[in-house]
Amino acid sequence: MPRRALLILLACSRVLPSAFADGLEEAPAFRTAQQALADGLPEVAAVKAGRLLKDKSWSKSEQKQLATFAAEAWARAGRATELLALADTQELEEEHFWRAQAHALNGDLAEAREELTSGNPTLSAPARLLLGQVLASLGENDAARDEIEPLLVHELAAIRRHARLLLAEIETGAGKVHAALQLLDQERDPDDATAELIRARCLLLTAKLSEARVTLEKVLSLATGGERARHAAGVMLAEVWLQEKQPEKAFAHLVKMLDTTVTSESWPDAFDMLDRAWMSQPDPRVLPEVVTRWAIQGSQAQQAPEPSPALEKASATFRGHAEFTLARWLRAEKRPIEAAGLLEGFIQLHPGHPRLSPALRLAMEIYSDLHSDSRVLQLSEMWRSQFSGDEGGTLVDFLAGSIQYGRAEFLPAQESFDAAANVAGSLSERRRSLFNSAICAFKGGDLVLYLGLLAQLEAAGGSQDATGDSAADLQLEKALEAAAQHRDDAEESLRTFITTRPWHPRLPEAQLALAAWLLQSQPPHTDEAQKLLAAIRLPTEPSEARDTLAQRIDHTRLWLREISGDLKNLALDCAAFAKTWPKSPLLPEVRMKEAGAHFQLEDFASARTSFEIIAKEHPEAPQADTALYFAALSAMSVMSAEGRERALEIWETLAKKGGPLAIASRRQQALTFRRQADLPSALKALDQILAMKALDDEMKNLTLCEKAEVLLLQGKKERQSLEEAAKLLREFLDQASRLSFLWKARAGYTLATILHEAGSDAEALEACYDTLRAADTAPPSNPADYLWFSKSGFFGIELLEAAHQWEAAAKLAEQIAQVKGSRANDARQIATKIRLEHFLWDGPKPTPPVQPALPAIPVPDEPAPSKKSTTKKKK
Repeated sequence: MPRRALLILLACSRVLPSAFADGLEEAPAFRTAQQALADGLPEVAAVKAGRLLKDKSWSKSEQKQLATFAAEAWARAGRATELLALADTQELEEEHFWRAQAHALNGDLAEAREELTSGNPTLSAPARLLLGQVLASLGENDAARDEIEPLLVHELAAIRRHARLLLAEIETGAGKVHAALQLLDQERDPDDATAELIRARCLLLTAKLSEARVTLEKVLSLATGGERARHAAGVMLAEVWLQEKQPEKAFAHLVKMLDTTVTSESWPDAFDMLDRAWMSQPDPRVLPEVVTRWAIQGSQAQQAPEPSPALEKASATFRGHAEFTLARWLRAEKRPIEAAGLLEGFIQLHPGHPRLSPALRLAMEIYSDLHSDSRVLQLSEMWRSQFSGDEGGTLVDFLAGSIQYGRAEFLPAQESFDAAANVAGSLSERRRSLFNSAICAFKGGDLVLYLGLLAQLEAAGGSQDATGDSAADLQLEKALEAAAQHRDDAEESLRTFITTRPWHPRLPEAQLALAAWLLQSQPPHTDEAQKLLAAIRLPTEPSEARDTLAQRIDHTRLWLREISGDLKNLALDCAAFAKTWPKSPLLPEVRMKEAGAHFQLEDFASARTSFEIIAKEHPEAPQADTALYFAALSAMSVMSAEGRERALEIWETLAKKGGPLAIASRRQQALTFRRQADLPSALKALDQILAMKALDDEMKNLTLCEKAEVLLLQGKKERQSLEEAAKLLREFLDQASRLSFLWKARAGYTLATILHEAGSDAEALEACYDTLRAADTAPPSNPADYLWFSKSGFFGIELLEAAHQWEAAAKLAEQIAQVKGSRANDARQIATKIRLEHFLWDGPKPTPPVQPALPAIPVPDEPAPSKKSTTKKKK
């Protein structure tokens, strides 16, 4: 398998003639195809060119130029199969270049290199760029430099730019950041998104995080570079936030980015970064609902009433990434059965997925932990048949060797461990594999092999110095400090202390700290932590320090239960802790764990009781109000009239108390009343929220919009409520200068639906139009903005269609299509459908076509730069 392609695949341009043959230039269909390519619609251009190729009246040179144009279009569309089929049936200019392009698009980099180097001693500059890129992607950096460096002085600026950026990226990957920055500073264009993206990577590698963040934010604001550059910049920005210890911000950013993608080459990196961001967040962590939704139906941007085959394929790939990420998290949360089931489904549903290799390896690890040896061996054979030689071979061979050793198949196990040692990615992995291999050789009776492996192990090993006895306390303090700061050297320091100081009186502290460290590691090592806790020996003499240590041990055991997902025993152990340590300062936290366990087990009656006990017995504890709030949620979940009334009573108490949960409690009241269709009570609760002094602008805007929605529901029976709702929203929109686009759009759409319900369709259409015009100065910048923008736009189209105003409906759809978002294509299709069905094509003449760009490995979002046609019209 080739290694992952470079950070950004640079677009190589093939030098086409400055003008096409006269016959082509004057053909309207060809000019339309050129315009489609210039407008960023390469598939449309390719289809049109393919249709023109069926015309046998073209001259040989025209046929060749037309076929080459079609090849360019298919390459820009990323359609390798169609590109190869075209090369097989048509004569192309520089055919080897296009064939290499197709192989590169398919990921067959070795074939692409063969196509460019076999029988083609003289390559054009674009072909050399493509060859350099292929070589770099294969890891042959020296050969890539030989191809690229001469192009740094090429006469064409575009060739120089591509060569410079590609070489800068190679140097960055090789760790030569200074050399890369020197290349980027040559002929620097601050609006070159690709160059600035590579510069940001260099800054990130040199730990200049603030400069890297500023550069990436600039890249995201640029109109150049296309989606590929923006997605790569988004992933890198999340990495910056992670290094700045802001995992929550990185996670939220990645969720927002991924939910707005239809397809992206950055998905593997983005989901890896999402995994890191989630794992870096403090406990307790909850599996994000949005990722579960992705695993079921794909991203929000991929939702369509009738998805195309390409969209279905992209959605399946996205769902596979989400499923694999969820499996990782389930394993980290000690839910191996669920993780294994998810991976089994992944293996069956996504046989060609880019995550299949790591998914197989993860499944092997889980089944190994579950002692399902036969399934591990089946999966290892499946992995070897598809990914032999790929990264991860150490794990596969090590797991296979472990199973074979357990079956007393010592010589096959020795071969597996030896294979693991040969492909080990680190010295510690090699030592571990060689040690196991030597043990297997000894048990298998091959003493000569054993001695040879012992010599290899000695060469790969090393002695470890031990500190003197006088430094024991200092050694432990350093280790405890490292653990408190979550430094990477903490585990090794604690283990060293435990191993070298088994007699030390502070040994229990080190054992407890190491157990806590193991529980915080990713994934948590619960088995070893449990053994460490069991091995701790408390001092025999009673003392306050002894009791404190015992409490910490029992508390850590509760943590162990929680991480293991053993909720039933967690609840029992929490009750036992409360009985043993009734005066412990940790008791409110332990009670919350107990109540939370009951809540997760859906034992809402017990959860309600436990939460209310916390609020009653520990009213001054920080958890008291939170416990009361969740007691109300538990009471609601019992699904009884008494529970509902009790929940409303608790929320009323919290709201009157005026604490940090007052607004949330009123909102829960409003939601409950709305679900019960008690709309007057819901309105009263919303008015009470609006009267709160601590209400921030965002919550106030949300509450006003929700109040208008409740009035709309009430207006189905009372017309006066519709008038009140319309007045409320008009007054709200009169403050447009202080409102963000989200609230303008949401209020505008709600106002339109209210006016339509009231029978005022003209005014409803005006509300939709005002929302769309608001996007002219402050366009939608996130999925929530675009949701309400598209709702308003498509509702306006429905109103115009109902009024048979077809021309206006088509124009409105075209305006919606100009705003980038998940439904832009739907709007474009609606506009086309309306115009075709109602014969509305006699408008202004189309813009003259623009000369297409010169392709290679294409950037899908990057439209071709235009050239003026030099062809004269026929008389």
